[in-house]
Amino acid sequence: MEPPAKRSREDPQRARVVLCGAGSWAQGWHLPQLQRDPSVELVAIVDPATSTWSKYNLDMKPTKELAEMYEVPVFQDFAEFLRSSLAQRTDGVIISSTHTTHCSLGLQAAEAKLHIFMEKPMTTSSIEARKLLCAAKDLKSLGKVFMVNHSANFTNQALRAREILRAGKIGEVEHVTCHMIREREFFEDLQNKLWVCSSEGSAAGNGFAWGQSCHTLAWVYFVTGLIPQSVFCKMVYSKKTGADIFTSAIIECTNGATITCQGLAGLPGGNSVGSASATGKLIENKIFGSKGCLLYSGDDADPGSGQLEVCSDGFHEVMPGFYFENTTKEGFGPESLRCFGDAYVSLQVVLTIEAMYESAKSGSVQKIRE
Repeated sequence: MEPPAKRSREDPQRARVVLCGAGSWAQGWHLPQLQRDPSVELVAIVDPATSTWSKYNLDMKPTKELAEMYEVPVFQDFAEFLRSSLAQRTDGVIISSTHTTHCSLGLQAAEAKLHIFMEKPMTTSSIEARKLLCAAKDLKSLGKVFMVNHSANFTNQALRAREILRAGKIGEVEHVTCHMIREREFFEDLQNKLWVCSSEGSAAGNGFAWGQSCHTLAWVYFVTGLIPQSVFCKMVYSKKTGADIFTSAIIECTNGATITCQGLAGLPGGNSVGSASATGKLIENKIFGSKGCLLYSGDDADPGSGQLEVCSDGFHEVMPGFYFENTTKEGFGPESLRCFGDAYVSLQVVLTIEAMYESAKSGSVQKIRE
């Protein structure tokens, strides 16, 4: 099928978007995808840094070159952009800046009544997450959307899994196991500062939990509807960077169900994202209910490596293919970017991971903050 013709910059039907944060994900994914999408007009880029480094993308461009490539102005401050005439004709914002800046940028965008698409995690503080959820509710009342990019939640398999559980096919959820395994070297590279260096701002820690466990937890909360109540967690930290590289958490939920969540930076070599390695992240999700179970595991770089399978008394269904975090650079972007959702799941993820870090430090059970 031929791609639709690119609409003119003056076309009022195009969504006009500003991008905050010109780092790895923005340059490798968001910007080229926005440029290809005929339904979108990029109006500006916001980033306080003139250049940045990325482990995933060795061809990072300074913002001056980005301005020329995408034919848009670059602002160093979001507030400055919001004061400009461009803001008056902007519909939404993509926030792909560092984790600890999400809250400030999100609240400014909400105040300006912009649609918001925010990279995960929503933030690294339960206090900030609740502020953003309140902002999301206010935006919703205005017909605006606020969503966080947990792309695994918008695959056909995730949507079907959620539908099956809501229909009660496996009964009441009683236990969940979820883990993700990826390469160790990503978290042991001192140059990879935003992912491995000591926590900044309001973040309780930094490493595998904030960077990767947020994907699996978001999928579990989205599919099951479980609400976390308390967490006990142990962590092993890199001797090179101090980042958590192995995490093991037991999460108690309000209905009495339990979740065991493990993050394991144990694979050798590089990852399929940004390297020549064919190995992606190895993911395993198993949900056990009073009547049966749901199984979904595989390598997220290989769709043929797994399937969604549901087994219960009188019911069996298999949905081929394993699709999780969508890191495809082609096309117009992940399903999540084209199907905005709600921010409540993101709040549960932030509350859980913050409690994981606090439990690991205290050595005791940590209650989820009200």
